[in-house]
Amino acid sequence: MEASGKRYLVYSKPDTMFRVWHFADLHLGNRGVAQEHLDADIAAVAADPCSFWFGGGDYADYIGIGDKRFDPDALAAFLRVKDLGKLGVELRDRVARLFEPVKGKCLGIGQGNHELMYENRQQQQGLTRELAAMLGAPYLAYSSFTDLVFVYAPASKGCPKLVSKDAAPKGLQRWTLRVCIHHGRGWAQTEGGKINTLVGFMIYFDADLTFVGHLHDQFVRARPRLRADDACETLIDAPQIGIMTGSYLRTYAQGATGYGEIKGYAPVPIGAVSAYVLPHERLLRASVEAKPRRDLREDFKEE
Repeated sequence: MEASGKRYLVYSKPDTMFRVWHFADLHLGNRGVAQEHLDADIAAVAADPCSFWFGGGDYADYIGIGDKRFDPDALAAFLRVKDLGKLGVELRDRVARLFEPVKGKCLGIGQGNHELMYENRQQQQGLTRELAAMLGAPYLAYSSFTDLVFVYAPASKGCPKLVSKDAAPKGLQRWTLRVCIHHGRGWAQTEGGKINTLVGFMIYFDADLTFVGHLHDQFVRARPRLRADDACETLIDAPQIGIMTGSYLRTYAQGATGYGEIKGYAPVPIGAVSAYVLPHERLLRASVEAKPRRDLREDFKEE
């Protein structure tokens, strides 16, 4: 597990609401990827100055010849026979190109089980770490803590912006949000099993916001943590939000029979779930919505 340090997000207007995205379980290289949804979400991050993102692993399938899961019918059309000889590098580079438009907004790159298994089996350790370097982002390994430090600087130009510690304005209002990311675990198929997995991670790790992937579903759960103030004279309710963050891999795809279809898994919601942060008001919100998906910040401000 990585304690990955602090990221400094500077804003100049009190009503600035940040949107923190978590991209996980893309599975590029599989024919069932909902590429149009993925492209649209990346474009939304690029177009929104208040949007920043984490990567949560399983960016690509990384399933080549020799893997018992290999199915030539499930390969994406862009993969050629000769690509299978350098599948790890080919898919790593494709992921890097995909996120190139938003590389300056990346808060960290984590690893998933597909990357981990491929790197170990093919003796190609370091592919995910190299991806993080290509995107100019910290490497988060399989799980991590990251502190988001929101700095209010009314006179700062070009806000909102992600800056280094040395470039962060001094002596102004700050609020720190601790984020935990774990790629996820298990094979739960029932709603209750998936919720229990998410809540388990929220209990294990002391974070304000927890992102969990792997199970290809979308949930948001909130739970309070009871504390006392520094003088131990006043009780404090410290809320915690956990998010299971979805996938871009369709269980049932037109023209292809994937592993999930063969196993009879349920269809999954497509896309990433994001959290909304209004740092001036110490507000953290998240929700899952059905299509048509839209930016929820205006709804939150009206309440």
